[in-house]
Amino acid sequence: MTPEKLFFTRLRSEWKLKYTAWRPVIDWTVALYIIIPGVIIASICYLRLWSQLPPWAADISIYAPLLLIFLYSWTGTIRLFLEEADQLFLLQRREWIRRIMICGLTYSAICTLLTSLLLIAILAPFLHLGCGLSIRQLALLLVISFLFKMHIGLIKQFISLRLASWIEKITFIILFIFTQLLFLKAVPLLIDNLLLGWACSILLGLTLLLLIKLRLDIKGAFFDDIARENSERFKYAAFMLKVSGVNIKKPSKKRKKPVFYSRVNHLFNERTTANTLVEVCIKTFLRSINNLSTYMVLVLLGILYMSNPNWSVVIIWPFIAFSFALLIKSHYVDVITSDYLKLFQWKYEDKKTAARKSIFILSTPGFLLISSVLGFSLFKWIGLFAILPVGVGVNYYIAGLLPWRHGFESR
Repeated sequence: MTPEKLFFTRLRSEWKLKYTAWRPVIDWTVALYIIIPGVIIASICYLRLWSQLPPWAADISIYAPLLLIFLYSWTGTIRLFLEEADQLFLLQRREWIRRIMICGLTYSAICTLLTSLLLIAILAPFLHLGCGLSIRQLALLLVISFLFKMHIGLIKQFISLRLASWIEKITFIILFIFTQLLFLKAVPLLIDNLLLGWACSILLGLTLLLLIKLRLDIKGAFFDDIARENSERFKYAAFMLKVSGVNIKKPSKKRKKPVFYSRVNHLFNERTTANTLVEVCIKTFLRSINNLSTYMVLVLLGILYMSNPNWSVVIIWPFIAFSFALLIKSHYVDVITSDYLKLFQWKYEDKKTAARKSIFILSTPGFLLISSVLGFSLFKWIGLFAILPVGVGVNYYIAGLLPWRHGFESR
């Protein structure tokens, strides 16, 4: 047995676990009647894009596909393929641990390269025909996207290993904003100047090797790595359980004194069952650093995208309200299915009313801020004020559009 053979044994075991998780969903009937026809239709539509783009994408701004590439680069993590049993058998053999980690990093790099290639291939018609990028520029963009995603994955691990929980989240927000601005501003300049772009790619490659060496030399991070690996290993199984209605809640640290609403006070003068649930949802949402962080990221992304004076952003505008609604609905489902609230008998209509009211109240401030930026970018000061009532109407409509029965049906 060698470290490399042990790595491939673990890799086969993980792929077998993924296959077991997806097998009950994707049987031969689903593959025959849904997946295969879907792939064929998608392939035909993709080939048609190369012959002629739709009118809305004829003069698309390069920032739109770059934003998608950046969001892709921010997702995922770098795998190391360590396991709990290593602390008994391999922790004293540092060289074995190091070689397994190198195999995991290599596997992550290969997966990142393949997914980056797939994403660039999907966006290639828009980048080539709509934005006017050449094949050499697309190749450079692929290399930059791959290196950028690897850097982000390693830097996020460094932050998670070195910083405390709330400082870590604040650092992630700052890093997200900074890297997004850097990516959107620097990449167009690099792909316009191929010599400079390839020089920066070589520099990024050398920096990546340095980050990998630093990651391999970190000591005292074994148990954090194990927790991250377990989360990645079982995420598909956890997703399938969640879709099936099994809600697996992650343990979270409780604050002794919340930042918002530390005192017990009422938000509504009218004391109804629905208003009580709305108060619980709003207070718990504002006390959660995770929810507030995601909310602020959505607001910043919306402001950044809507600040471009282009009519194509109007198409994205309602989807931003839909993103707010999904975020708050997910939190509301967690609240209404919590162990404490399940002790009480809640009517379905009250839960449905509270859900819509909670989404509308919590999403309105962020969505109106984004809407005002959109109105100002298109019509200056007149648009800033004129779009606000329209934004309220769109947000109210989308708050009542989501399917409510799934997640908190009457029990």
